[in-house]
Amino acid sequence: MDLTQTAHRIAAMALLVVMAWTVVACRDSAPAPTPTPELEVVVFATVAPTPTMPPTPTPSPTPQPSPTPTPATAVSDAPPAIPASQRVSSPDNRAPNENPLTGLPVDDPAVLHRRPLMVRIGNDPIARPQVGLDQAEIVYEELVEWGITRFTAIFLSQTPEVIAPIRSARLINLYLTPQYQGVLANSGASDPVRWELSQSDIINLDEFFIPDPFFYRENEGWATRLALNAQAARDYLQREGLEADVSLRGFYFNPAPDVSAFPPEAIAPAKDIYIPYPPQTSDARWVYDDTQGLYLRYTQGEPMTNPDGEQLTAANVIIYFAEHQATDIVEDINGATSIRILMNGQGTAWVLRDGGILKGNWETDGSQTPRFFFNNGQDIPLKPGNTWIEVVPLEYTITIDGQEHTRLEGSGQ
Repeated sequence: MDLTQTAHRIAAMALLVVMAWTVVACRDSAPAPTPTPELEVVVFATVAPTPTMPPTPTPSPTPQPSPTPTPATAVSDAPPAIPASQRVSSPDNRAPNENPLTGLPVDDPAVLHRRPLMVRIGNDPIARPQVGLDQAEIVYEELVEWGITRFTAIFLSQTPEVIAPIRSARLINLYLTPQYQGVLANSGASDPVRWELSQSDIINLDEFFIPDPFFYRENEGWATRLALNAQAARDYLQREGLEADVSLRGFYFNPAPDVSAFPPEAIAPAKDIYIPYPPQTSDARWVYDDTQGLYLRYTQGEPMTNPDGEQLTAANVIIYFAEHQATDIVEDINGATSIRILMNGQGTAWVLRDGGILKGNWETDGSQTPRFFFNNGQDIPLKPGNTWIEVVPLEYTITIDGQEHTRLEGSGQ
């Protein structure tokens, strides 16, 4: 064997020795096998929470008693009730207990299904302060002879024990009374006016012929002593079979309308309104009071009050332009003649509410309350509450916040 072969054999034997030692070393360094443990329940230890990030434990659910079933509540299809102060209403959409003349709710809806009492009340200086006028839902004021005005006060839900002073009827009542399907209460009328009333279907409580509901107040003169008990009038109507379940169209009400939806040319501020009725006796001024949200009434420069000294107010004041016609009907021994005021048909109307004016029109065929609307046909909304309607001649100029205005402004007439 040569040296080369011997060297190869020695190298191979050395390699085998190294590999053997490697196997032994690997066997000796391996850990002893861990016996398989028996199955046990592991309980997690409570770990002190880390202040910055507390762990959120997931506890096992605690058994709870079965809840007691709650009876199902019946669900109504009716919309939720809307407070009267927010309610929008119209003749076609009115709550059963809503007064069609004020837009306000009443406690007893039955009072809305009866004839309105339409009472004639004086307004010459000695007639003030009037009794019961502040309880009327609607008050019409119109010119009569001798440069004074007179009222027709309308009572539907209210029943004052005393309304005074009661005065005589005029031709205007031939038109107003059927509009409200009402009952006219008065101290009489001139013969021609009485005759026209007798030819109509109007129920006329003329004190001369039907004294039952009327009485005299003590310590009053002839022009102011006559008074009406509204409940006695109601009792008389019921007793005589004259009461009726009437259906009044009423008015459109919105306590907070969107003014931006109104024709811009028909609206303007109006906080101080002067109506030039005869200034020696009956001129009228309405001043808006921001605190109350109402117009305050003044006559001859003085606050107009009730007997308790409380100033008369109105939620709405409507300027109602109507044709005034002279007649040959003599109203008194001095020869003063009656005025025929045409209240049916169509004309200019300005609605004052919330310190602003809404200029438009009125319309009625005489069988229902007038409708108030803008030139585009949109209804003019009244504010819920009482309304005074100031009936004025077509040529009257009305002063609003110091500026004079005529009926031709902002209307289609």
